[in-house]
Amino acid sequence: MENIFDLFDLSDIPSELGDIKKDELTNEILSLFKLAGRELSVDEVTVAHFRKYVKDIPGKEMKTKTQIMNKLYKISREPNAQIESVKGRKGVYALRTSQEVRTEEPEKQI
Repeated sequence: MENIFDLFDLSDIPSELGDIKKDELTNEILSLFKLAGRELSVDEVTVAHFRKYVKDIPGKEMKTKTQIMNKLYKISREPNAQIESVKGRKGVYALRTSQEVRTEEPEKQI
């Protein structure tokens, strides 16, 4: 059964519902991947995020490399994730090419 509360894939939602937003940093990161059209390292995402979303906007909070890295990991671990870690390349992520539902379960906290 699909997750009816999933905010990571809004492709089935008509625009008439209005602007449904994920958290701002997730939206910004996903737009960077779409803009690049290729794999990106944590460093590339960090620099691009600063240049596109922080540099010329007064009062906008700068995100550290650690914050970006944590968000990339979190996004990649969500069910129906839009990005995935590139196998064999540490700290490199890419847009998912298939929309298959993730079969592995995230680690559970005890």
